[in-house]
Amino acid sequence: MSVSTPSKIAISYDHHSPEYAGRWRELHDQMRTRCPVARSDSYDGFYVLTRYEDVAAAIKDDATFASLHQPGTAYQGIIIPESPTVSTPIELDPPEFTAYRKLLNPWFSPGAAAAWSPWLKDVTTALIDAFIERGSCELIDEFASPLPAMLTAKLLGLPMQDWRLYSTSAHDIVRFPPDSPEFEQAVVDLLAVLAKYMETVARCRETPGDDLISSWVQATVNGEPIPDQTLMEMGTLVIAGGNDTTTALFGNAFVWLSQHPDQRAWLGEDFARIPAACEEFLRYFTPTQALARTVTRDVEFAGHSFRAGDRVLLSFAAANFDPTAFDDPHTVKLDRFPNKHTAFGLGLHRCIGSNFTRNEFRIGLEQILRRLPDFHVDDAASSAYGRIGTVNGWNHVPATFTPGPVEGSDFTL
Repeated sequence: MSVSTPSKIAISYDHHSPEYAGRWRELHDQMRTRCPVARSDSYDGFYVLTRYEDVAAAIKDDATFASLHQPGTAYQGIIIPESPTVSTPIELDPPEFTAYRKLLNPWFSPGAAAAWSPWLKDVTTALIDAFIERGSCELIDEFASPLPAMLTAKLLGLPMQDWRLYSTSAHDIVRFPPDSPEFEQAVVDLLAVLAKYMETVARCRETPGDDLISSWVQATVNGEPIPDQTLMEMGTLVIAGGNDTTTALFGNAFVWLSQHPDQRAWLGEDFARIPAACEEFLRYFTPTQALARTVTRDVEFAGHSFRAGDRVLLSFAAANFDPTAFDDPHTVKLDRFPNKHTAFGLGLHRCIGSNFTRNEFRIGLEQILRRLPDFHVDDAASSAYGRIGTVNGWNHVPATFTPGPVEGSDFTL
């Protein structure tokens, strides 16, 4: 990465590149010091914000920094480069955004997330039972991927037996470059997911259940039923958001805890420590690294002149290592407090699934620490995403541990 003088604020920065995946903390530290508001020449050009105060201010100013995605216009949504699909409601702005968010909020509240705890405990027990006697497992494929995939399917009302298809498509669409055969297959898989999703929409119209899709097909927004296209956009967002970011959080935590057995033992001594540790893992690894905005008007911001139509990447990953916001940011402090990280975003568009992610992580990690207290990740055989882009995740995390007994669960895999 080359960085010019601050006055020119021109950089070579590609958050989808292998260089970024290997050095993102270092790159952001350099940028924050030398050009905290920088312009990248990648993907037709965009600005990058790296200071915590700038990211926080921009993400809370929806009138100036729009999330709107209208293909064929300057409003290209929250992904750079522009995603081929629209995500509703996260790629809307008030007042349209507010109407959809109001519809969703009751389903994703802290209480709603907590109500899933008994079900999650049953599922985690069943998942661990499947491998605990052999003393080895693949922590992504056998635990961190199926748990959020199953919960997302159950919440939406999708057929549970197809959870692996939902999970695979969600992971592959973000971890492989658009010009690769793997990405092309991910698109095929996503189309299969959407076909099953729309079949479920039709079924829920005929026979509504107590699931999220049933609530959507019966709902109105501003007095009108939700169109099929919007229903598809909403479902795609929940499937993607419910799968990959939670899996990424688990993967990073498992690898780090294996490398720091003293800290793993400390967590295992008191599971009440897990929620604070979750927040620190969210900060330090920032599973969702950045989201984009489109500038709506000519404006002076953070000492720079922006023009209407400019694209701006809000780097949550960089903000989470800003030393003006976090003491000793490059050190993992599992009991860090306060911890006002940006991993879930801020403001009106803050991640609606954050309560689910926290609850899944708390229950999942507690079960792993209780039943596999000495798990050891094979670092040489593990592999992280070769490109991060939006999600900072892992492909494979194989582990060994002292075998244990099956405990039994009401959930059948």
